[in-house]
Amino acid sequence: MIDNFEKHSAIVCIDFQKEYLYTTSEKFPSSIEAQFPQLSNNVKNLLSKARDRNMFIIHANEKDDKEKSKWMPWWYTLHPLGFGDGHGDIAPFAKPLPNEVLFTKHTFDLFSSVGDAFDIYAKKHQINRLYFCGVLTKACVMFSANSAFSRGYEVYVLEDCCGDRSVAEHKAVLDLYDQYHIKVINSNNLFF
Repeated sequence: MIDNFEKHSAIVCIDFQKEYLYTTSEKFPSSIEAQFPQLSNNVKNLLSKARDRNMFIIHANEKDDKEKSKWMPWWYTLHPLGFGDGHGDIAPFAKPLPNEVLFTKHTFDLFSSVGDAFDIYAKKHQINRLYFCGVLTKACVMFSANSAFSRGYEVYVLEDCCGDRSVAEHKAVLDLYDQYHIKVINSNNLFF
C-alpha cells in the first residue's frame, strides 16, 4: 500500500468511452475489452473503493472538434479509416457521479486542452498526486501523465486499470516510463 495516498490525491479517469473500449477495425480486430477482460471490473472496484474513502475522482473524455483538435488532419492522413471520433458515451462501469468533475479534452493530452482549469481545480483541493487510469495506455493516458509530471504533479499509472489495442503495447509503454518520471502500480496496492 502507498502510505497516506488519499491525502492530496485524485484518481484521473481518461477516455472510458464505449467507442474506444468496444469497437474493432481491420487493423485492430480485437477490442480493448477483449484484450483486457478484467479492465471494467478493475476500474469499477477502484472507483468504488475511492468513493468509499471520499477521494477526488476526475474524469476526462475526448470530444474531437475540427476547430479545436488541430492534430486531426495529420491523424487522418496516418489513419484514413479512423478509430472513432471521440463523441461516444462513457461506459457504465466508469460513469461519473454528480459530485465528480468531468473535463472535455480535444486531443490526446488532457493538459493541452484544459490544463489551466485542471490546475485551478487541483490547487483549490490541494491535490498534488494523480493516479491515472484509462485508455489508450500509449496515447491519452501517457500523454496526460507526461504533462502532469511536467506541471509538477506526483504521477502514478494504475496498470490494471488501463488498456490499449494490445497487451504487448500496453506493457511496453508502462515498462518504458516506470520509475523514470512516473510510477506504475497495481490498483490493489492503493487500498488495504
